Amino acid sequence: MSENKYERIGKELIQVIGEDNIESYVHCATRLRFSVKDRKTINDEAIEKIDEVKGVFYNAGQYQVILGTGTVNKVYSALRGGDQMKRRSKSHRLLIRKRESEGQFER
Repeated sequence: MSENKYERIGKELIQVIGEDNIESYVHCATRLRFSVKDRKTINDEAIEKIDEVKGVFYNAGQYQVILGTGTVNKVYSALRGGDQMKRRSKSHRLLIRKRESEGQFER
């Protein structure tokens, strides 16, 4: 698989989720975790049709895209290549702290 594949996957995810809908994003071992403004605008079926996506899950204010070990970090790196998306990933900790203080979820 070439790096272009991961860039394409990242672009497709952003297109379906909506760039303006994404507040921030991070990843764990298997999932990309997006903090989004409006979860209802995301078409789960369209996300699940994207190459390498194993499923989606929404929990604790995060829209989680399941990609699997080895794939998630490559898609995340491709997403961080865009300046706007890079700034959003850095703001994630502040957003989590804000939501925790508002009682939206606990760690």
